[in-house]
Amino acid sequence: MAEAAAIAVASPILKLVIEKLGSRFWEELGLARSVNTDIERLQSVLTTIGDVLDDAERRSIGDKALNGWLRKLKDAAFDADDVVDEFRYEALRRRIQRRSQLVGKVSDFFSPDNQIAFRRKMAHKIKRINKRLGEIAEERSKFHLAEGSTSRRTLDRETFSVVIESEVYGRGEDREKIVNFLVSADDKSDVLVLPIVGLGGIGKTTLAQLAYNDQRIKEHFDLTSWVCVSDDFSIKAIIKNIIECEASNLEAAQRQLQTKLGGRRFLLVLDDVWNEDEAEWERLKTLLRCGKHGSKIITTTRSDVVARIMGTVAPHRLQSLTSADCWTLFKHRAFGPGREEETPRLVDIGKEIVEKCKGLPLAAKALGSLMSSGRGEEEWLHVRDSELWRLPVNENSILPALQLSYDHLPSNLKQCFAYCSVFPKDYEIERKKLIQLWIVEGFIQTSDGDMLEEEVGNRYFNSLLWRSFFQDAEKDDRNNITTCKMHDLVHDLACSIAGDESSITKVGMKRSIPHGCRYSSILYHYSMSSTALKAAFEAKKLRSLISLNRPWIGIHQEFAIHTMSSLTHLRALDLSGANIKELPCTISKLKHLRHLDLSWTSIEALPGSITELHNLRALNLAYCDALKSLPEGMSSMSSLRHLDIHGCRRLICMPRWLGRLTNLQTMAKFIAGKERGRTISELEHLNLVGGDLEITNLDNVQDPLEATKADLASKTNLQSLVLTWNIDSYMESAASPVSEVEEVLERLQPHSNLKSLYISWYPGIKFPTWMTRMELATSPIRNVVNITLLHIHRCEYLPALGRLPLLEILHMEGIGVEFYRDGGIFPSLRDLSMYWLPNLEEWSAEATAAGKSVMAFPRLEKFTLLGCPKLRVAPRVPPSVVEGFYRG
Repeated sequence: MAEAAAIAVASPILKLVIEKLGSRFWEELGLARSVNTDIERLQSVLTTIGDVLDDAERRSIGDKALNGWLRKLKDAAFDADDVVDEFRYEALRRRIQRRSQLVGKVSDFFSPDNQIAFRRKMAHKIKRINKRLGEIAEERSKFHLAEGSTSRRTLDRETFSVVIESEVYGRGEDREKIVNFLVSADDKSDVLVLPIVGLGGIGKTTLAQLAYNDQRIKEHFDLTSWVCVSDDFSIKAIIKNIIECEASNLEAAQRQLQTKLGGRRFLLVLDDVWNEDEAEWERLKTLLRCGKHGSKIITTTRSDVVARIMGTVAPHRLQSLTSADCWTLFKHRAFGPGREEETPRLVDIGKEIVEKCKGLPLAAKALGSLMSSGRGEEEWLHVRDSELWRLPVNENSILPALQLSYDHLPSNLKQCFAYCSVFPKDYEIERKKLIQLWIVEGFIQTSDGDMLEEEVGNRYFNSLLWRSFFQDAEKDDRNNITTCKMHDLVHDLACSIAGDESSITKVGMKRSIPHGCRYSSILYHYSMSSTALKAAFEAKKLRSLISLNRPWIGIHQEFAIHTMSSLTHLRALDLSGANIKELPCTISKLKHLRHLDLSWTSIEALPGSITELHNLRALNLAYCDALKSLPEGMSSMSSLRHLDIHGCRRLICMPRWLGRLTNLQTMAKFIAGKERGRTISELEHLNLVGGDLEITNLDNVQDPLEATKADLASKTNLQSLVLTWNIDSYMESAASPVSEVEEVLERLQPHSNLKSLYISWYPGIKFPTWMTRMELATSPIRNVVNITLLHIHRCEYLPALGRLPLLEILHMEGIGVEFYRDGGIFPSLRDLSMYWLPNLEEWSAEATAAGKSVMAFPRLEKFTLLGCPKLRVAPRVPPSVVEGFYRG
């Protein structure tokens, strides 16, 4: 089955190269006519091959020869892309240097010797690629491939309805048995262990989650903990997940575990266990005996051996769903509620497909999602009668269903899915980072000029989630998906498809990164072994190198130096958390680099040569506490779209003229300066589409006109705005006129799409009119959900925030005036916290509306009041409050 799944998807990378060549960028390089001819020949050959790719990729299942041809083609396409990108890089660099005023550098670069050397090198590379692709093109004739359009299967235009909670059918009786066992009293002093055993994709984890989240469990146990174990049964890792913090060594971790569990009745779920080493389990079990009598453990596993070793009671063997339950799950995805009556013929075919799912819920969900995209009867019959169902399988009989779902993906989605094999099992994949990696690898194709690549990437992500290739999606407080996971069997499929193209390197493993590997991640525990280090640098064609743990204790300066000099084909480099303080100047050799993540490192400064990375799209420096400055030449990095300096507390200023980066879409933080080129007016021409913006050092804005030029009101995508003044300047200006400060804040009015507002150390006496104007039709903050006001001691009054209809969270600290009188009833407020309000004398949950006394805060659930010495009586809180704390 794995061999049948290993389909090389060459269409996206081939299409990418053809599109790059179609722009005819090379014409501005002044190349010899013969080189231009060779480039045009390359474009023609690629187009010819591309015409038959749809047919080749569909027929490659089970055809080893055709599959091998596709892999050979894809490898050549990658190399062609590298060559084409060298041309594009040189063209881009020449454009930038023509605009530069550094005449000496320009003349050196365009010297005759440089031009001749460049032409010779590139002419040789183009000829080699042409020869290689010509041979591949000749081979296609023996496969009798039909011509078609590589772009005819594109992502459906509809917006997919993302289902976050898994549909669960036919597991009510199983859940009751599990819950009854967990809450039942027992006369044994030892902790009891119940294994849940079953086939992959049958719903073991879902059943465990149903029990784990049951209200009876929450009431019965003092502590609950869930640990995904998977292939790596590490006692220290399991303990770390239970205690939810780092420990210097195993002994320290054990002490913290005993402190946390001692005298408490706990429930521990160990999900997806494969370890069959009985001694290891006994060691862990001994450590878990410190809990209170009645503590229980659930373990989910596919292995009867694991169940025998770990279980202290008879295992719960999870059976397949009945045909009726499996059909209910399938039709929910395929038709939607009540729609199956409209298509009786498809219902008949669908029930035959469901029979082939053999009662496995994951198979039913995957195929139900596959058939939901408005497919006709012919495609339903094609799925029902597919040869994949006849392929020999072992216990993983779900794979034909998953393979069918994969086979019907558009080619770009196939490549995006296969790329996910670079992450290990049970890994929490960050949605934003994954989409950025897809983009820099060229997997995101934008046909609509009005759509950003990030928007298309979101649609790709949602499509894979809807089709059950992703699961366990987590959301933030704005209801945006932040992370997801892949089911083990789905991950197996991704790895099978990617083959040696993708690799996960673990410290201590003997297998090195395959020579032809394009995407690799590194997973470690304590130190990077020399073997793993050497393996990384032997894989010369790597396009992505991603860290998976933080901090990278063993990844140090040597690794960074070797990376910059050896892996020159990289498009994405993630060294987040690495123990490095500086980057070598040779970073400029990574001319193809588009994504660089140095977050959580000890970097103090970036080399000036980083500004030569003219292809760089995303630079992540978040939480680099030691970072003090950014290179002045960053304004020449015209491809830069994402710059994250959030949490860089020592950074004192921005580089000059960042406003010239007109492609910049997200910049989480801007430090306002006084000097020309560093002022807040640099925000004027930035079309920021990212949702968050923090502006610090607003005391440096000396002319309100600069705030006007920042033009925050036009930034319609701004959802979170943080405005802070410097604390030192605040103290120094306590006796100074504040009219200009108030005018600055007045002119920083945001767009009405704003959801979160944070203001700290504001030295003004009054708030801006855009905060005090509460006519809902015109108020710029009418849609705000979250407001934080910190250390605003000098204001004479607060806005009537209680009139905001959507405000759910309000946090105030160090406010020098009365908080609440007739400011509205706070109709949606759920969480109110107030700290250090020295002048607050009275707080009441009553308000006045239309001349009558009414109860305010009707939905308040959490209430905190601390540090209010003038408060005369304890506050009366609304009956809706379930979590409250008060201390005067």
